Amino acid sequence: MLKLALFLALFGTVAAWNRQNHFGNPCYLCSCFTVYTDRDVAVPLRPYAMAIDGYDTTEDRCLATCQRDRRCKAAVYGMVGGRSVFTCEFYEKFNTKSVPVYTTYVNMYMKRSSECKLPISHLSSIEMIPADNSSLKRRAKLEKLIGRKNPFLG
Repeated sequence: MLKLALFLALFGTVAAWNRQNHFGNPCYLCSCFTVYTDRDVAVPLRPYAMAIDGYDTTEDRCLATCQRDRRCKAAVYGMVGGRSVFTCEFYEKFNTKSVPVYTTYVNMYMKRSSECKLPISHLSSIEMIPADNSSLKRRAKLEKLIGRKNPFLG
């Protein structure tokens, strides 16, 4: 009985090790993108598409979907909290001089001009929908909080 329990525990660990998840796995496709860590797109810009279920996405699946989409010039992936928890958004144009805004736990990925040589066939695409106003509302709220004065600093 003990041997069976050990076998099942080992099998479960191996199965979980190879599963795509949000935490622990290093970014596979990050070498194909220019990564802006802790950055988000500024408020006036609106994404053209976003993941239908942000919690069901992973960083690599988000980037693989962007890599397959010709319109996608940049992707935003990160932990945003609230009901969505995670977000994956696609942008087709932006200005890199004014766009990146400091935001914790959210990364911005710009496609490199060179062709990505990494195979992505093992990464499934994310089901995307046309972007709604939830992204703009989230970023506007954050920019408002960033502009507030800290009462503890005097």
